[in-house]
Amino acid sequence: MRNIPAWTGIHPEMLPPSEMLNDEQVKAILKSLVGLLAACNCHVVFQTEVPERFQYETIRQNFDQDVRVYEWNDGFFEFCKTGTPSKTCALGEHCQCAFFGELFEGMIEEDLSPEEERARDLEFEVRHIQKKYGDEWMKYYPYHLDKDYDDEYGNPHDYGMGSNDEEEGDDWWRK
Repeated sequence: MRNIPAWTGIHPEMLPPSEMLNDEQVKAILKSLVGLLAACNCHVVFQTEVPERFQYETIRQNFDQDVRVYEWNDGFFEFCKTGTPSKTCALGEHCQCAFFGELFEGMIEEDLSPEEERARDLEFEVRHIQKKYGDEWMKYYPYHLDKDYDDEYGNPHDYGMGSNDEEEGDDWWRK
């Protein structure tokens, strides 16, 4: 484990609050910080659309953290400190924890048949893309989860990216 400020020589107090910056400055510093963090194997990945000013402020406020140094396994930037209540972090209404909390709200662990699990996955995915894309949601419809789009053999519509390739001896890509 390495501490980001110790590793990079950049300490959180060196990063100005977003209120002191104009939009172009926020964008430029954010791009540089994201690149720096990626070089340190600490990738910045937002699960939902987040304005750049919120992204920058969240990184600034959480910059002092430890990251694992693995070349073979990606690490990710932590946006919220452990125990931070949803929607009270720097991301506010764009809180990633709140996003996942709402996504899995009311879920209970249960044993489902493969068909039931697929139907449930379709339901959750449709709800997510409707929330994310609004009126444009049908462009992102998850056909691979909808049994009505299976082929004549019952295989799910998978755009040729199925997980059964190895079982069928389909190793053309290895040659």
